[in-house]
Amino acid sequence: MVCPKCGENNDKVLDSRPSDDGFVVRRRRVCLVCGARFSTIEKIEGLKPMVIKKDGSKQPYDPDKILRSLDVACQKRGVSQQVKENICSDITHIVEGRFNKEISSSEIGEFIMSKLMDIDRVSYVRFASVYKNFTDLDSYTAEINNFDVGSGAPPEE
Repeated sequence: MVCPKCGENNDKVLDSRPSDDGFVVRRRRVCLVCGARFSTIEKIEGLKPMVIKKDGSKQPYDPDKILRSLDVACQKRGVSQQVKENICSDITHIVEGRFNKEISSSEIGEFIMSKLMDIDRVSYVRFASVYKNFTDLDSYTAEINNFDVGSGAPPEE
C-alpha cells in the first residue's frame, strides 16, 4: 500500500480484523519509511449481480440505492444511520450470495420491507407506499390494517 503521508510503498501490517460478518478485513498498517499509521479495508471484488427492474430492464446491483431509499423512508424517524447501514449490509449479503446471478427489484423490495417492519412501522409504510405504488388513502389504510396493533409485533401470515 502507498502511505498516505509520504507516498512510499513500504509498509507492514500490524493488525487484521474481520468485519461485516467476515466479508471485509480491516488492516492496521505502519509505513516503514515515515512511521505513519493508517488503515485499509479489503473485500472480495467480483461481478455484481444484475437487478431486473419491473419494466424488464437490467442494471448492476447498487447498495447505495438501498441506503438512499432507507434514508428517505426513515427521515425524521429516529432510525440510526448504523441501523440503516446494517439493513443495507444484510441485503447486500443476500444479493451477492447469489454469485453473479440475477435478482428482481421486487425481491429486494420485499427484503427491505421485512427489515423495516421489525424496526419502524412508519418507515415501513413510507417505503411500502412507494414500492407498492399506493395511489389513494385506501391503499395506506389497507396496509396499516395488516398490522397486529395489540402486540407491536409484525403481522402473522
